[in-house]
This record gives sequence, C-alpha cells and structure tokens, in this order.
Amino acid sequence: MVDGRLTKTKRMKKKRISLALQGGGAHGAFTWGVMEKLLEENVLDIRGFCGTSGGAITSALIVHGIQKNGTKGAIDLLKKFWKELSISSFFIMPQASWVDNHVFYGNLDYSAPYRFFNSLTNYIAPHQFNPLDVNPLRDILIRLIDFEELPKSRIKLFVSATKIKDGSCRVFSLPEITLNAVLASACLPNLSKPIEVNGDLYWDGGYTGNPPMYPLIHGTDAKDILLVQINPVRTDEVPSAPSEITDRVNEISFNAALMAEMRMIHKGYDLDGKLTDTRFQIIPADRWLKELNFSSTMNTSWEFLNRLRERGREAATEWIEEELSLVGKESSPIIADLFGHKEKVWAEEMIHQPARHLKECPIGEDPCGD
Repeated sequence: MVDGRLTKTKRMKKKRISLALQGGGAHGAFTWGVMEKLLEENVLDIRGFCGTSGGAITSALIVHGIQKNGTKGAIDLLKKFWKELSISSFFIMPQASWVDNHVFYGNLDYSAPYRFFNSLTNYIAPHQFNPLDVNPLRDILIRLIDFEELPKSRIKLFVSATKIKDGSCRVFSLPEITLNAVLASACLPNLSKPIEVNGDLYWDGGYTGNPPMYPLIHGTDAKDILLVQINPVRTDEVPSAPSEITDRVNEISFNAALMAEMRMIHKGYDLDGKLTDTRFQIIPADRWLKELNFSSTMNTSWEFLNRLRERGREAATEWIEEELSLVGKESSPIIADLFGHKEKVWAEEMIHQPARHLKECPIGEDPCGD
C-alpha cells in the first residue's frame, strides 16, 4: 500500500543523520525491517552507523551493501543474511514449533529443545560443547562482506565490543573493522568462545554499550542520531516468575550502559561534560516487542524473523509519518520521556529532598520533630 505522506517524503530533501543500532539476537530482525523501509523510502542521508552485536552486523551489511549497489545492495544483503542465518541455525539451534510461534508469540519458554539447550549452556562452556569452534555466523559474514573493501566506505562505521580483562567498551572504527571485530561485538559468552582482536579477547558489546553514542557525536558530521531499539526500557508489570525475572534482568542489563550515557547527553552534554548540539531521534521497542521475552532472541525460524521484519517496517513507516520532520530541528519528545524523567527523579530524590531536609534540620541540632 502506498501512503500519500510517504510518497511526499520522496520529494523532500534527504535528512542528514547517523544511526545507532541495538543488539538482541533474533530480535535484530525488527531492525532489519526498520532499515529496509527507511532505505526503500530513501529519505535519509546516512552519515554513519554505530552498532552493537546484531546491530553491528546490520550496520556492516548496510554499509557494504551501499558500497556494492546503493540502497538496493543494502536491502538485498540484509535479506540474504537473515535467510542464511535461519537456514544454518536449523541444525545447531533449538527450533520453534508451530505452537511456539502461534500460541506463545515466538517465545520458546515451553520448548523442550530450547530448555535443554539453555540448560546445556549454563553448565558446559563453549569450548566443551563446541570444541571445533563451528560458527555459522562467521561463514555467512565471510560470504556477504568483503572486509578488504569495507574500509573504503564513505559512510562511517563503528562497532562496539566488551574487553574481557578490564570490562571496558572498545569501539572499533574503519579501517580497523575486521571480521573478528564484528564477531567480537556479537560474541555471547555462554554460546561462543571469546573472539581475539589484536591480542585482546572480547565478548558481546551489549554489556558495556548497546550501542555507545559518542562515536556518532564526535565521528560524523550529522547533528541528528536515530536510535533503533530492540531492548524495551519499560515494562507494564513487575515480574514474578523466575523466567520473567531473568528476562527483565537481561533487559535492564543490556540497556544499562545506554541509559547511563543518555541521561547525560540528552541534556546536551557529551561524555567529557562539553556542550553538544546533537539531536536524538528514536524508534523505540517497547510497544512493538513488548510480548516477547529473552527466549525469543534464540528463535531463528524464518516465519518468526519475517514477523519481526514486518513489525520493523510498520514502526519505520510510523516514524516517517510522525517524526521524520523533527530531524534537523529538535530531538524527539520520546527521548525526554524515556531518559529525561529519570534525571529529574534522581535530582529530586538525591539532591533537592536531602538539601531541604538539611536546611530544616541542620546537622548538630536536635532532631526534627522533637
């Protein structure tokens, strides 16, 4: 269906922007849909990507696809990647049944193969259950991306990984982004052996930056950054079951670094405390992925991946209609709603309330109320 407003956007001047893509396993197919729609509509002048885990892979695929054949090349590479990932995962990952996909929204909580696989990874290290280091993801990326050609891209590319020994966030940029740098960004420690890059060992970048924003602030000439989320920030219900608690802990953990960074920079400051005029836009995950839990990040069935892709396309369509006009002018109000209110609450509870109390009851005087 052709929407009148979307048709109109094709006649507009492209909006200069950089993109920050989160990681989250199979949920990255949502980002696939988002980016496919944005590329089709051709409304953005993309100056750079910063991605983590699946977001790093998506970023690299798009950058190289544009190198090869413009936006069509990027769209084609994304589809090839997810199709090949789904096929290769059939033999090594727990597969979703019809019931999993249609009754439980794609979650695998009641899948016996998933429960067995999950238990296995909790008690057996990757080098034990995968001594030959079989990694279909490595083979797919070798086939789809020419890492010798990638550094010639006009679009900036940054991917983040977590350095195991000191727990720091390491951001790789072109021309240093290699196959191993991308694999390091997506290396879940309970599924894969650590990935070595230049003598250091790395795990998934989501633990320390999902994704970091500062490379786009300082490394591109775009004043707008669009964050594509796949890890919900909010939940409507307090978890009670063990699996629900684990899911929420994972969501909080993989958003923690982003939340900390955004609390500062949404106010206009970078990590060095210097003023910046960067504007932030967002396609949030909360509404689109709210019924999915952590188990569904392992669901690589083609049916489920395409369902997430369609949701991503819908989310991108909605963003184009409602918030594309903000690019170049102001940040999305959703940014302040998601990240700014926490700063106000923190300031009230940690600064203003204690200050009022000390003013009313100075230290050394009789306790208030006596």
